[in-house]
Amino acid sequence: MIDFAIVVVPTLEPNPMKTTSSSRSAFFILRVLLAFILCSIGASLAIAALTITVVPGTAVLLTKTGSGGGGNGGNTSSASNATNIFSPASYVDYHEIGGEPTTVVDRYPFVPGPNGFGVTSKTFKDLVYVSNPVGLPTYSEFYKSQDGGQTFRVPQHNAIFTNTPGATVGGGDSHHAVGEVTHSVFFNDLSGGCVTMNVSRDLGETFSSNQLGCEGSPGAIDDRQWVDTDETATDGQDVYMNFNNATFGFTIGTGPAGIVLVKSINDGGANTPADWAASGCNAFTALFTPAPNDADSTVCPDPTDENLWIAGPVVVDKSTSSPHNHRVYIPFERLVGTNFQLYLAISDDFGNTWTRHKVKDLGPHNPANIFPQLTIDTAGNLYFTWAQAQTFVPGSSASEGETDVFYAFSTGGGIEGTWSPAINLTKETGDSAVFPWMVAGGPGQVDIVYYKSNSGLNPNIAFYDNSGNPNDSCTAAGPNCNPNTTVWNVYFGQSQNALNTGPNFKSVQISDHPIHIGGICTNGTGCQSGDQSNRNLLDFFTVDVDHVGAAYVTWADDNNGRHDTRQFFSRQLSGASIFKGQNIAAMNSYPITDHAVTDQAGDVFDAEGLAEPVAACAPSMDIRAVNATRNSSNTNMMTVTMTLGAAPTAANAILCANVPGSATGGLWGVEFWAAAVPNAAQDRQFPNNNFYIAYRDNPGDVTAPTPGVEAGSVSGLSPSLTHFEFERFEAGTLGGTCTSSGMVNPFAPTPCTITMTADLSVLGIKSGSILAAISGFSVYYFGSATEPPGFRVPLGNSNLADAATPFDFNGTGTIIK
Repeated sequence: MIDFAIVVVPTLEPNPMKTTSSSRSAFFILRVLLAFILCSIGASLAIAALTITVVPGTAVLLTKTGSGGGGNGGNTSSASNATNIFSPASYVDYHEIGGEPTTVVDRYPFVPGPNGFGVTSKTFKDLVYVSNPVGLPTYSEFYKSQDGGQTFRVPQHNAIFTNTPGATVGGGDSHHAVGEVTHSVFFNDLSGGCVTMNVSRDLGETFSSNQLGCEGSPGAIDDRQWVDTDETATDGQDVYMNFNNATFGFTIGTGPAGIVLVKSINDGGANTPADWAASGCNAFTALFTPAPNDADSTVCPDPTDENLWIAGPVVVDKSTSSPHNHRVYIPFERLVGTNFQLYLAISDDFGNTWTRHKVKDLGPHNPANIFPQLTIDTAGNLYFTWAQAQTFVPGSSASEGETDVFYAFSTGGGIEGTWSPAINLTKETGDSAVFPWMVAGGPGQVDIVYYKSNSGLNPNIAFYDNSGNPNDSCTAAGPNCNPNTTVWNVYFGQSQNALNTGPNFKSVQISDHPIHIGGICTNGTGCQSGDQSNRNLLDFFTVDVDHVGAAYVTWADDNNGRHDTRQFFSRQLSGASIFKGQNIAAMNSYPITDHAVTDQAGDVFDAEGLAEPVAACAPSMDIRAVNATRNSSNTNMMTVTMTLGAAPTAANAILCANVPGSATGGLWGVEFWAAAVPNAAQDRQFPNNNFYIAYRDNPGDVTAPTPGVEAGSVSGLSPSLTHFEFERFEAGTLGGTCTSSGMVNPFAPTPCTITMTADLSVLGIKSGSILAAISGFSVYYFGSATEPPGFRVPLGNSNLADAATPFDFNGTGTIIK
């Protein structure tokens, strides 16, 4: 759905019949020797095994101690399924907004040759790309991780406003895909009237742009675009993008809509309109073709459909072992009267012609919570997932009851009659669930993610009466007007036997703190703003896997003082893979221990997102390690110790920024999430927030002329209105080996440390609150953090230099001395 407003939101034994006495004796000695070696190895592993603790009630890694250990990380202490452990959540970016994030992992092999990017042997990079819309009429944001999601950055961008070069006006929606041969990135955006295709040939660093969709139909209203690739297709290197044309629905409130398909057979070529004209489908053929029968062959996936309700992403069967290799699918839904139907549009000729095939008759059960989604395993089996309400009430989705996540599978290529019964994955009562998304691996091996609540209230309820029924007359809390205070978290499920009609998924919570409080509106552009049944999280989130089958998930989170939406990321560190024969063993190499993390040297970027070219300045911005402690006598006093390549100075920050005449200084510290009380003086209307403790050296800020430690929230709205900035609320104390006489010493030994201490109670942080996603950062600052009276918009702006892998601090109040 279009997002109209900025949402700030891994014995061979000899044949005994052929062995002589001497060979048997030798073999016996060999077996004894092998047994001794294996026993010794086992003992060593047992001694070296890690002790793993997770956040209670979740599958999120809290601490690990010791060294060595196996893929499951040794012993665990948790109320969760100990075989699946996920990393503490990362901020995808320390200050960018987020909503309905797409996560794609380039899990394809890099091999020597034109698309090998310098490799000399087969190599897996597992680059992680995340995108999200910012809101009309801005742009959609794009992020990249080169370390498996431990940290992210915005690739080459404007140093002030951080939008991606080449991305034209859009921001309504975004989605992206990666070429399995060329590693090209296809990142699309939406302005409402046009769909923009952005193509990168340099691993997401820079993009070319082209407006599609509306090229042949000026004024057409296009909506919710999706993209997939098939670079091994026999008719060329194919890339597909589907979207809805909804001109009539938006302009006159009724009339047919159509699913449009745009296709390139040359991998997007130079990214001109001609490079995307391989399909005969366009807005005219989608809307003005006589309404066909489902079995009729059409050039558009679903033209002139009076009953089209919502469409999901195009997906191509790319497995060479599949009987339907190169078949193209688009899942969609129809509403006929008061009955919903699930459908697939199918093409067996590379998207040139299409037929439509019913998946399910759902009857009066609303499945638009929100997008239908399809994934395909390596044998060509299909998995269709959706979130369904208990009934359908036209005009009042809040009255439709609890929503549950369902899926169905087909071993027959998706043709009608080949589908399993609908399988409810959240059938227990009292826990509505929305936004399911699946990714399949080997036959029957599937991961799924979704948001799940602690309440059976329909997600669209803003207020309910004393009998528990929706009360649409309420605009504020009061007598018989109870606000929806539902608590939402992120769940990950996995099945090794999904081709079975039972609910064979094991699920665990992978968010370390609640991501949303209240309702979640699933009505797309029909959602009303300003109530607690809001659309801050937008309409979906996704999951993908790396080359060994470890899951990577990004979600939206608005559980903060202004309900501003941020993006958090987590990856699977241990547990079962969805690829046969693969082992997920990232626990040992993950750089966090007990409330501390190490960071690689030399990974600094300048303020435009480019690798730092000035060697002399980089050490000052280069994070080497971060740890956090709480004072033994006051659990709300927090001290952060940061190891840097050199002493932090404004002069080096200005030099490193590499934007002449613009940068004025820098900040070095940590950002984290914590439970907190509302505070009007700190512009915090709701509980909880994203906080920071940092050392600032920024002579360009007249309100902070003396370098020092400060603490506050990351909730100021940037001058571009597209991301957040630091709002200071208190001073802290400075120490460490980078300092001398209470001040940073530019000539301190290298590397050196700074320590920053602040009183969390001043920030309203609850004693004993979990401090989640503690993320070390160094940033460049441009101008002043001053906010004019009555505004939350500072006069300055910041950009990332370096970031560290996040860790959590337990929420029990335990004191770490």
